[in-house]
Amino acid sequence: MKDNTNNKEFWDNYVTYWENKVKQANEEKNAADRTSDDKNLETYFRKLDVTKKDKFLDFGCGSCRLFPIYLNVVGEDSQNYIGIDISGVSLEHAERKYSKLGLNKNLIEFDGIHIPFGNETFDKIMCFSVFDACSQEETIKELLRILKKDGLILLTGKNNEYFTDDKEALIAEINARKKNHPNSFTDVHKLKKQLKNYGTDIVEEFYFLRRGDFPKNSFTKKIPKKFYEWALVIKKNRINNYYEFEKFSNCYSAVNK
Repeated sequence: MKDNTNNKEFWDNYVTYWENKVKQANEEKNAADRTSDDKNLETYFRKLDVTKKDKFLDFGCGSCRLFPIYLNVVGEDSQNYIGIDISGVSLEHAERKYSKLGLNKNLIEFDGIHIPFGNETFDKIMCFSVFDACSQEETIKELLRILKKDGLILLTGKNNEYFTDDKEALIAEINARKKNHPNSFTDVHKLKKQLKNYGTDIVEEFYFLRRGDFPKNSFTKKIPKKFYEWALVIKKNRINNYYEFEKFSNCYSAVNK
């Protein structure tokens, strides 16, 4: 399978599909295989307690669907909002859509790995529905590098081991592979252990048992043995930029190896 994790051309061509997927989530509550709608996105954004004084990064921002939510929560001043994405086409869509809201100067295209900011730049970071399409060990190291001490990250992803009878999850995994879509699954136990070793606290944790539970905001807060998706609010307690994360992700789940 071709690795499209950091393939700009792949993500540029993905834009229309994803925008239609989000539109469907917002307009058709009973649609099959819905992603999270904007109300769900706002629910998790609010867990970061972002204020207008916080330097905020929307990592993997795409067409910046979070931006109007940010303005609604934080206020009209957008100077501390930064959106970063591998797809220049997505960023162009965002510029056209939100130009009157002052977004244009706040968007940056990058290579998918090296985040072009100095150490301890941001107070809050949102990485929502993006981490499973990243080189995860490199990405979490970069996100923690640019996060200030006592700063927060909201991180979501797919778990390495879900229920074998979760047919929707299995079909989605197989179909993603057929389309050469990056689809990394996280061993969350290994990730949490390494985050602790790095010097972070898990402020809040959410585990969604089956595919489709995240859009419904149906979760448990105690980590189960098997589940499909997860969300963590992570607080950085110390600066540890030389820490090397050992592998905790795989492009195949434990169910479909």
